[in-house]
Amino acid sequence: MGSKTISLKDEAYERLKALKTDDKSFSDVVLELTKEETKNFENLVEIGTDASVEELIKMRREESFTDEEREKLLR
Repeated sequence: MGSKTISLKDEAYERLKALKTDDKSFSDVVLELTKEETKNFENLVEIGTDASVEELIKMRREESFTDEEREKLLR
């Protein structure tokens, strides 16, 4: 099984770390949060968020653009 190195914002790391237990790896936590059978986004955003799916998609696209710009700088 291969592995990849990714960058996370400090807040994202802290949230993952809070979900991790001694018997789970960070990969286990990510796999748990992104299970295919999960059809809602409550496990990926704060429960009780007022953001609509459209707003979440827009935020992700903006983050994706920022990530692409960062990648260009690293090349």
